[in-house]
Amino acid sequence: MAQDIRIGQILIEQGVLNEQQVFEVIEAQKKQHLPFGILAERMFEVSIESIERAWVEQYLRFTGEIDLNEQKIDVQALKLINRRQAWQFEILPLRYEATGELLMAASASRLARAVAFAAKRLKPVVYFRVAQSEQVRKFLAEHYPMPEVSDEILNRAKRIMTRPAV
Repeated sequence: MAQDIRIGQILIEQGVLNEQQVFEVIEAQKKQHLPFGILAERMFEVSIESIERAWVEQYLRFTGEIDLNEQKIDVQALKLINRRQAWQFEILPLRYEATGELLMAASASRLARAVAFAAKRLKPVVYFRVAQSEQVRKFLAEHYPMPEVSDEILNRAKRIMTRPAV
């Protein structure tokens, strides 16, 4: 069984909260029954971006990273999204599992947005695995070619996405 990975501990590791603040949020959760992130935002003005980064880190620690070179890709799954969606959310539908769930790969930097997109726009139940951004882009170029997307555009977008929150 995977070790219990708490978002509060990750926020401490990232220097966003201290141990006392995490304790206070946990105590508030007992009374208000709200998610940790919402309370941290309300009580200590933790930014949504910080909460998302911690959630992505938590998810990555729990599931690990996927190597797309080792994955079977189903052409039918690829048809669920268009090129713009694939590149915008940096997602790659891989295949339907025996359970009927859709396995998708996403980069860590776009995971939160990818999950929100899938929940709103896709019919099958989707579960995500995180892959390295460069690898996702390589597979997107192969399966959702966009000649107008140059390396310069991708590098500029990467710089914007990885800027620290203000």
